[in-house]
Amino acid sequence: MKKQKVTTQKPKLTYRVNEQIRVPQVRIIFPDGTQEVMNTIDAKRVAEERNQDLIEVQPNAEPPVCKFDNLGRLLYKMDKRDKDLKKKQKTTTLKELRFHPNTDKHDFDFKSAHLEEFLRKGNRVRATIVFLGRSIIYKDKGLELAERLTERLSVVSTRDGDPKFE
Repeated sequence: MKKQKVTTQKPKLTYRVNEQIRVPQVRIIFPDGTQEVMNTIDAKRVAEERNQDLIEVQPNAEPPVCKFDNLGRLLYKMDKRDKDLKKKQKTTTLKELRFHPNTDKHDFDFKSAHLEEFLRKGNRVRATIVFLGRSIIYKDKGLELAERLTERLSVVSTRDGDPKFE
């Protein structure tokens, strides 16, 4: 049996519009910013005269807040605003490079150049020094490597924490 793909979407904002609004009175916010409390029937009539929709924007208020606008245009503006906010969000990813205690100078330079590039692009980096098998007896070489790396990258960044052995 094939596994179904599950997608999660954030719920779309739904507005009550025109005939869906069934409260006796509503607070209307006009385009110029003024407010007025009206009977819902009168507000629907005014919206129809203006060739616009009566849209309930805050249903939990007392009385509910509505405004005159075209529903399609309002939804378009909301989508556009959400896309702009999503574009402006800064995302950082954690890049990790692994070193060994006996890493040669050329390999060290090459990998540290990559770390520098990641830092300049705004990413966070983690340098892991891996001790395989009996190489754990070279802890001092690992610490020395960590210090050299910190010194080399100090131009572009600062170290968050001290080296730790796990």
